[in-house]
Parts: sequence; structure tokens; C-alpha cells
Amino acid sequence: MGYQSPLVSIIIPTFNRVHLIGETLDSVLAQTYTNWECIVVDDGSSDGTEILVRDYQSKDSRIQYYKRPFHRPKGANACRNYGFELSQGAYINWLDSDDLISKHKLELQIKKIKEIKNSIAICRWQRFTLKPFDEFSNRDYSFFRDYYTPKDIFLDFGLNKSFLPQHVYLVSRAVIVKAKLWDESIIVNQDGEFFTRIILSSDFVGFINDTLAFYRRPVDNSTSNFSNEKAKIIGSINSWVLIENHLMNKGVNLPNPYVENAKDFIYKTIKSSYQDVVKDNKDFFKNAKKRDSFWFMLKRKIF
Repeated sequence: MGYQSPLVSIIIPTFNRVHLIGETLDSVLAQTYTNWECIVVDDGSSDGTEILVRDYQSKDSRIQYYKRPFHRPKGANACRNYGFELSQGAYINWLDSDDLISKHKLELQIKKIKEIKNSIAICRWQRFTLKPFDEFSNRDYSFFRDYYTPKDIFLDFGLNKSFLPQHVYLVSRAVIVKAKLWDESIIVNQDGEFFTRIILSSDFVGFINDTLAFYRRPVDNSTSNFSNEKAKIIGSINSWVLIENHLMNKGVNLPNPYVENAKDFIYKTIKSSYQDVVKDNKDFFKNAKKRDSFWFMLKRKIF
């Protein structure tokens, strides 16, 4: 790659992932772009994760293992922030310890954006449960394109009723400094809130068609499954309030379908079991309640 190849920092928070993180690290080691450092920050694992990662470290010094300092709050966001503070790369790729990236991801994304200041790159992605597929995802979204006005992507997120997982992005360090780091107080939808700020702080979003990020479907309860935990429900509402405020402050037209879809989903999930939360957040759910009532009445008329 030569001296002109910028360093990429891959930051991986982990907690008790000895059964999965090896596959994640293998996908990093397989990268055709070789000027990278991989910073693994352990959130207090007790299952042998440290032994496994240190074994990888002994074989390739580009892999670094750290433990979250005791004075930092527990959680993936604190680990991500600590990893960023330790990193040296001009570009950052956030990666969870159960997800994967295809071998050309860094190479193609760097080529796309390395000459453009305040830029980020995205790519295709697909879900998997046990093993990823080698073929590219057949699903085409309207946001699989370049954006010279990055805030426009939120309209496409809403129209497609989809999103981009965090490891799809390659982000220039300048954008992260401008957007600021992960909010360590958020317990649900941390990446949604963070990458809203990232996109709104960028000047260009470059799309790469010929590479993939693989997002592992959760097989157990996680922070994204909040249907039976009140704290996670409230945390999700708070994250979307922040996202809506970020969009409003950057001149994005509201209501935005990206946010409204989230409100509809949360409302339908909790309206029967958590009426007190709905009541306490009546302004947040105002439009969602109207839409829900409309479709309920329409179904009654049809059936």
C-alpha cells in the first residue's frame, strides 16, 4: 500500500464473546488493505475472551488488547470511546465483536474517500445468524448511493424503513472530532444516535457497491430487544428525541419518516403493556397514535 496509505483504526468493544470474536478478528486479518490497527477493548469478560484475543495479538501486533479502565462506566459506548482515545488512525471503523466485514471493505472505502475531507464511506450489508453468505445482498435500498448533501440520507432511511449498522461506516477522524464521541448515557439505539451526528457532521457520504458488512442476528435478549424492560423502552424514546433534535438543529425537515417509523414501532410495541410510558411521552407519540387509530378504523371498515 505504501507510505501514502492512511492508517485505519478498527475499534471493537467486547464482553464475553470468546465463542464469536475469533471469527470477527479473522475477518479483520483477511483485509486486503493492510495498514490498520485493531483495538479490542474488553468490558470485563470472564469467559476466556482475554486469552483468545491475546493469542491473536501474539501472532499479529496490529491487534491490541485493552481492558476498560475501572474508572470508566461499564458499557460498549465507554469502551468505544476509550478505544478511540487510544487509536492513531486517520479513519475509524467501529466493529462489534460478533459482526464481520468482507475482505475488500477497507481497501475500497479508503480509495473512495481518502482525497475528500470530512467524508464517510458506506457499503452494502446483510444479516446472518450462523454463517454469512459469500454473495452480495440482493436487496437494493435507495440509500445505496453517494450523498453530496449527507442529511438527505435520513429521508431515504425512512422511505426504505431500514438503516445502516455501525460497521458499514468508515469515518474520517475529522468527522468524529466534529461530531463528538459516543454518548455513554444511552443504553438503547446508541449507534442510531451516534451516526446521526456523524452523518450530519460530514460533507460527503461515498457508497461502495462491491463489498459487504455482515450483521449477526441476535439469538438472545439484547439491548435492542426492549419490549419487556421499561428502562430500555424509556432509553429508546430518549435516543429518538435526541435524534430528532439533531435533525432539527441541522435543518432537516420534520416530521421525518426515519424518526416517525421509530415512533410507530415503539408505540405499537408498548401501547398495551406500558400505558404509563405512553402517557408520560404523549407529545412524542402524538402522530404515532393518530396513525395507529387511522389504520385500526380502516381495518374495521374493510373487514
